[in-house]
Amino acid sequence: MPHSAHSPRRARRVSGWRALAVVPALALLAVGCSQGSDDTASASGKGTSLKSGLGSTAKDRKVTFLLPQDPGDPFWTTIAQGAKDAAQLLNLKLNMQTSSGDQSKYNDLIGSAVADKPAALAVVLDDPNKYTENVCAAQKAGIPVMSYNITQEGKVGACTLGFVGQDFEEVGYLLGKRLLAEHPDIGKGDTVLTPVEFPDQVYAVQRHAGVKRALDEAGAKTDILGTGIEDSAALDKITQYLLGHKKTAAIVPLGGTPHRNVVKAMDDSGVKVPVVGFDLAPQIVTGIESGAIDAAADQQGYVQGFQTVMELGLKLDFGLSPASINSGGSGLVDKSNVGIAKELAGKVR
Repeated sequence: MPHSAHSPRRARRVSGWRALAVVPALALLAVGCSQGSDDTASASGKGTSLKSGLGSTAKDRKVTFLLPQDPGDPFWTTIAQGAKDAAQLLNLKLNMQTSSGDQSKYNDLIGSAVADKPAALAVVLDDPNKYTENVCAAQKAGIPVMSYNITQEGKVGACTLGFVGQDFEEVGYLLGKRLLAEHPDIGKGDTVLTPVEFPDQVYAVQRHAGVKRALDEAGAKTDILGTGIEDSAALDKITQYLLGHKKTAAIVPLGGTPHRNVVKAMDDSGVKVPVVGFDLAPQIVTGIESGAIDAAADQQGYVQGFQTVMELGLKLDFGLSPASINSGGSGLVDKSNVGIAKELAGKVR
């Protein structure tokens, strides 16, 4: 979620590219993902126990990491893997749970975590109001809370210590400008389809705002299509839209689900238009390789999981104030650099 959407009070800020400096060596630390269970993970079996004390100083090492979607989804798989690898490095007992897309259940999981009193808590704040009471209850109980992927300002934001995620509006603008640079014929009166899982959620609003700002400069307009998170439903909705709107000038998927289904939708509808979009998945990588997709913004979910747990570990062992980290920076994946993304797709990318 957007680095810009988080409060400027955060003590330390780290760019997404600098944050990656510690990641490559950790790609070898593969840990099995178990939903709703405790995983104590360490490279040696006893934790790293570095001379600095990282990985061993704090006695209470239980961290609750809450996923809003199932880790079987390619994007959330990489987030979960990053969290597990950091827990392994820091000898943390990671309690990873998911609400499978149910916001009410997610709020209940936060409340249960407060009652369970973990050493630290990681949450996704995809609603500006729903989670405030429980998140702030955790903070009042002395539980350090980090938000990742999506964050909020206001009262709930004041109850978190830091945020790891992408500046969605900034990158949306970057994608829109890339589209126009590659296809300068797109202009006044043209319509660009912007499909997204949940149009009203903050990530969709911010991504769309950035894309729209770029297209406004060229006189083009957007048309938002809600697809949900099921691949089959997203494919059908995009296909039907294109069949009914054959003069669509381009497509900018604002979420991973429509993005990974957009090439098949174009094939099924017979409508071929330029595509740039958000997030990576094997289908998106294949689309970039084939030329069907010009570029994708990778918010680097692995970094979101890894650095969120890393910041909490530094807080537990040394009392360091968690950083707010702009994961993914402003880089795009295209044919020039898709090779490394393909190699690590479904693992770290």
